[in-house]
Amino acid sequence: MNLNDLNLFIRVVETGSFTAAADSLSVQKSTISRRIAQLEDTLGIRLIQRTTRKLKLTPEGEELFSRAQPLIDDLSAVQDDISATKTELRGRLRLTMPTEIGVFMMNEVISSFMKAYPRIEVDVELSTRTVDLIEEGVDLAFRLGPLPNSSLIARHVAGLHRGLFATPEYIQQHGMPDTPDDLIQHQCITLLKPFDHLRFVNWNNHEPVSMGGRLRTNSLSFVREMILQNMGIGRLPEVFCGPLVESGRIVRVLEGFDLEPLEINALYASRRNLNPRVRAFLDHMSDRLSDHPWVQNKLVHLTH
Repeated sequence: MNLNDLNLFIRVVETGSFTAAADSLSVQKSTISRRIAQLEDTLGIRLIQRTTRKLKLTPEGEELFSRAQPLIDDLSAVQDDISATKTELRGRLRLTMPTEIGVFMMNEVISSFMKAYPRIEVDVELSTRTVDLIEEGVDLAFRLGPLPNSSLIARHVAGLHRGLFATPEYIQQHGMPDTPDDLIQHQCITLLKPFDHLRFVNWNNHEPVSMGGRLRTNSLSFVREMILQNMGIGRLPEVFCGPLVESGRIVRVLEGFDLEPLEINALYASRRNLNPRVRAFLDHMSDRLSDHPWVQNKLVHLTH
């Protein structure tokens, strides 16, 4: 069995099409199709059922993928590690993340990484939009909240503890809610595209809670500013509001009810195609974030 052909087969399955696999590897689609056919001829079995709309693995193809992918990943990791020791890491690393994660959490990670690897160039897009890593050539994406099912590899970064906050002036005018169900009667500042539903670990069996209000935004920083303008109750990371709470400018709302933590994950396309720059950044991130106030649980190094 040709390992290069097996490599291409795994990439086709991971990306979901011959076209996407060809684009991600910068080869011709016809080349991948021919090599997969050669692999099938060598094995004497059909691996992929080809239709005009989508690809479907045969039972034999599913078994080959499930058993071969970890082996190819391990082999690629060994090759990356050996290559990385031969020359100093260089090239461009492309990252995307929400603005607040970049400004308040990843700022020191990125700056110290660039000092440690002076020949690596870094592009950072601060945005909440969902980036297609393969189509847009992005190496690593940081995303908040539950992850949809996909072929992307996810590495857990942190769990953020959050709370509900408002100004004393707002509470004086509108009253303090007694239970989460009272939030529907309040002016709440919410997100345009919520990362997750408002849920409490000790209320209503974790079912979502409705929030009233007229103001929505895509920025946590703007939520905080609107809270300070007495516009209502907002949900924010605890450490994002610590100094404001200590100074008395804002107060915690529903302190006896604990919100579910917000998960942060780093996504990349494939372990097998993980270049040494991304691997180095993930390990560097693990070291630098281990004691960060936004991180509620310890990180582990990327397994080689």
